[in-house]
Amino acid sequence: MGMKWADMLRPIVCLAPMDGITDSAYRQLVRRFNRDVVLFSEFTSADGFLRSEKVRGRLDFAAEEHPYFVQLFGNNPASFAEASRALEQAGVAGIDINMGCPAKKIVASQHGSGLMRDVDRACRIVEAVAGACGLEVSVKTRLGWTDSTGLLDFARALVGAGASLIAVHGRTYDQAFKGAADWAPIHDLKRQLAVPVLGNGDVESLADGRAKMGNLDGFMIGRAAIGNPWVFHPAASAAPLTMAGRVSVIREHYSLMCRLKDRPRALVEFRKHLSGYLRGVSHIKSMRGALMTAPDEGAFLRLLDALESCEAPIAQAS
Repeated sequence: MGMKWADMLRPIVCLAPMDGITDSAYRQLVRRFNRDVVLFSEFTSADGFLRSEKVRGRLDFAAEEHPYFVQLFGNNPASFAEASRALEQAGVAGIDINMGCPAKKIVASQHGSGLMRDVDRACRIVEAVAGACGLEVSVKTRLGWTDSTGLLDFARALVGAGASLIAVHGRTYDQAFKGAADWAPIHDLKRQLAVPVLGNGDVESLADGRAKMGNLDGFMIGRAAIGNPWVFHPAASAAPLTMAGRVSVIREHYSLMCRLKDRPRALVEFRKHLSGYLRGVSHIKSMRGALMTAPDEGAFLRLLDALESCEAPIAQAS
């Protein structure tokens, strides 16, 4: 089921990989809002994939999720190669390598953003994946460690090693998620690379992504998609103006999650999404806390019933 990035329609629109968010349930939900968006797995350890059946299960997917790409992190080229071979057999569309996560425990292990400071290892990982399977290899990274002066050389080295797409988050490692994303260096990078280049960072909607992308091949939507699958709907005003409409999608999402995970676990994990679904909806403040701490599924569903009748207009934009 491998796909060529160069053959995809422009703009390439992606659900950015996010740990604890972009599981199969949410990917299936997003697919119902947009049939063309490229879906990414959760951020997943290559070593963990090889050792743990539980970790491997995180990457299971349904046929309707295609095009579906898996994002791996780590620093061992051999682990990436072995995991990539298995994932190709499983039918994923491609392999994405994380070289941008700024979490301190990830960087301390020379994973994620840590690979920006070890170009040789970064390239050996790309070469290992490209040589191990017939899937295209993409890399998601950042502007740089403290600034963007090394971005072009780093990206060129990755492309030389076999990367067929580069996605760049418009912040440095030092910034993490603070300050505004800077897309200008990403635009500059695209002028120097023949492979597709995607931008990421602070994209709030499809229209916002198109406005930000300029000469790029597409963009990713990350944090703005949490609890907001409507962000991918081609109609800009797709988000429901009633709470009943919003609760209907919350129920659908929770039901999808319960099909894939045991219900107590699903209830706890769904809270990450629920906070997004309720963000900015001011007239249900007293109920938000109760929903986020519901002790069991019965209490949660009863609260959803009550929430459904809270019909004050929703001011939150999609």
